[in-house]
Amino acid sequence: MQEVFQIGEEYWRPCAEIMTIPDGRIYYIPIFEHLHADKQFDFPDEHYHIDGRFEMEPRMKQQFNCWDGYTAAVIVPNSSVSYSFLSIAQTKVKCERLNTGLRIPDHPIEKQIPKVEKYNNWYNSYVGKKCEGRLCPHFGTLMLEKDGLLVCPMHNLTADPEMLEVIRHDKFNTDSIRLV
Repeated sequence: MQEVFQIGEEYWRPCAEIMTIPDGRIYYIPIFEHLHADKQFDFPDEHYHIDGRFEMEPRMKQQFNCWDGYTAAVIVPNSSVSYSFLSIAQTKVKCERLNTGLRIPDHPIEKQIPKVEKYNNWYNSYVGKKCEGRLCPHFGTLMLEKDGLLVCPMHNLTADPEMLEVIRHDKFNTDSIRLV
């Protein structure tokens, strides 16, 4: 079940086919093919998470702020002012890195703090839950290895690779948040 990718190799992956507004250019954005909403963190729009392990056009890396594989941006099929969502297409894309995930701000600005706190409350509700088969207990996404831990690329639930259960992770502790 473990997906094994090699940097520099090409793979068929699900991509969001989008057309940018107003120029009408078509782009393919690698995604995790699981349409969902995150009402628990005040994000009610259905969306796909970007899979930043795979190559995308530099213009799209800039639009989605995904230069290092991590981004807070998502693909929202039904409500974007910068692009029209056309379809999900299997597209051959080059692997650029082995890690990806949701970018949570290290130093959130004041308006971000309530959402980060909601995220932390949600995260804490998963601490201790099992990750059978290295699958995230949230949506069953295959967890990636990073820094000796297993990390869900969609919402950053982090697990101990031996116990296969979600653990607390200091990066997402709002007790240490400072306003910038």
